Amino acid sequence: MPLDRRAFLGVLSGATLSWPRAVDALARQLAPGGAPDDEVFWGLVRRQFLIPPDRIYLNNGTLGPSPRVVVDAVIEHTRRVAETRPPGVAWGDLKQSLSALLGGDPKGFVFPRNTTEAMNFVAHGLDLDADAEVLTTDHEHIGGLEPWRLVTTRKGLRLRVASLPVPADSADELLEAVWSGVTDRTRVICVSHLTFTTGTVLPIRQLANRCAERDIVLAVDGAHPPGMIQLDLAAIGGDFYASSPHKWLLAPQGTGLLYIGEGWRERLWPTLASGGWDDLSLGVHRFNHMGTMDESRLAGLLAASEFFLALGMDRVEARVRYLQARLQGGLAAIPGVSTVTPTDNSIRAAMVSFRVEGVESSALQRHLSRTARIRTRVIGEYEYGWMRLSTHVYNGPDDIERVLELLSEVAGSGIPA
Repeated sequence: MPLDRRAFLGVLSGATLSWPRAVDALARQLAPGGAPDDEVFWGLVRRQFLIPPDRIYLNNGTLGPSPRVVVDAVIEHTRRVAETRPPGVAWGDLKQSLSALLGGDPKGFVFPRNTTEAMNFVAHGLDLDADAEVLTTDHEHIGGLEPWRLVTTRKGLRLRVASLPVPADSADELLEAVWSGVTDRTRVICVSHLTFTTGTVLPIRQLANRCAERDIVLAVDGAHPPGMIQLDLAAIGGDFYASSPHKWLLAPQGTGLLYIGEGWRERLWPTLASGGWDDLSLGVHRFNHMGTMDESRLAGLLAASEFFLALGMDRVEARVRYLQARLQGGLAAIPGVSTVTPTDNSIRAAMVSFRVEGVESSALQRHLSRTARIRTRVIGEYEYGWMRLSTHVYNGPDDIERVLELLSEVAGSGIPA
């Protein structure tokens, strides 16, 4: 049964927590409006954050700044523990809330600390034959890649790497690029839903269909999409979906997410063994038995999920795409700037990566930080050397125009001495 938002918030409000009332009040304020260019609406959203007004934060792809309600949820939980009246983890509420936001069966959610830990659960939990091969790509983050490097190295298996086109022209091109690496020995494919390098969205549903036909396990590094684009984890397919809600979902650091498909909930071996690890009646909840943990991060994750349900993922996705399009369009108009993010809107979302001719991205990063307190990310992995900018709900057109102004100056005259 879908979670009744108002009833849920009423229950928590009765528990003398303040953040549910704040989310409920925000939801009432946000009921009207919310078009991508409704700056009054998005100005109200911006005021929910603690970001200083003189800072332009465009690195949400690394770490998302939590809104005030999430910070309050963590603090309140921590305080109640210190007062020796810990509220515990509302597991059912947390799973129901995330199911309402991300789709999928509430029984499929596990809560490690990040994508890295989630992917380690998958890589170490599978039984792989001696001749098995694992396929990945040349655009994977270390958090999604290294667990498979460790397992294949330790077991003497082959890790194959498919090359993705840059920039990609279509979903079909991306699908065939990944599938070109499949052999008769491929047992696992691990790919990103959205690449951290260029912000390219891979056709996971189509890939999942092909994997199902060949009995290939599909493990998706979904660090970015939750909180960025609308999702239905059940409909998208695949066997495992690992994510980092501390990015676009704006949850606290140390909050991870692993969604396990129904066919694996009693088959995957736990990586961490605590009480109940072998009690299959628990389903995937046995993976949440990790000993004593910081439960305040899960309180923050619940608050973050409720915050996005109040905003509405349709409005969030439209807004971040609107800002990204303004940014990428502006970059394309600057002579000397070349982008590596696709121009096809169906395979891009809220990040854009680029290079300024004759300028090292690391030097450009320092210049933007020094000049206008702009936070960015340089993709130094694989020696790509691109700069990446992320747009989220706390950004506005003024942020985009200021960045484009500075980049235009650098492209024309170089970085001032």
